[in-house]
Amino acid sequence: MKNKYSILIICVIFGLISCHKTQKQEIYFHKSHEESRKNAPFSDVTQVGNLYFLTGQIGKNHQTGKMSVGIEAETTQALKNIEDVLKQHQLTLKDVVKCTVILADIGDFSKMNDVYTTFFVDNLPARTTFAANLVAGAKIEIEVIAAKK
Repeated sequence: MKNKYSILIICVIFGLISCHKTQKQEIYFHKSHEESRKNAPFSDVTQVGNLYFLTGQIGKNHQTGKMSVGIEAETTQALKNIEDVLKQHQLTLKDVVKCTVILADIGDFSKMNDVYTTFFVDNLPARTTFAANLVAGAKIEIEVIAAKK
């Protein structure tokens, strides 16, 4: 049985390598549309074909430079930041296929989820949630992957 799985894994890997070789995708690194983030040492979005990998967003308002207060407000602002980035690439939250949510305190899960579900109504992208230390004292960071149709 173990050998069957090994062979299957090798076939999948070979198939992915073959697909990658025959369908080479251009990679684009998109800088931020926000003036305050123009010199950031990372891209707001990395695009590979029709997939858009967004940098994680925290609950900081990029126009004012102020951090929202509380998990609900930070979640709202992080998702608004994501909407703004998506809009720059003619995408919306309906194009999101995967979310990663990082909480400073996993105890905030329910409060975060209450806000999150008001943004993702028509589509429910795959999601991973875990807890870790975050930059700037943030309570939440959210990153997404979107697919342009």
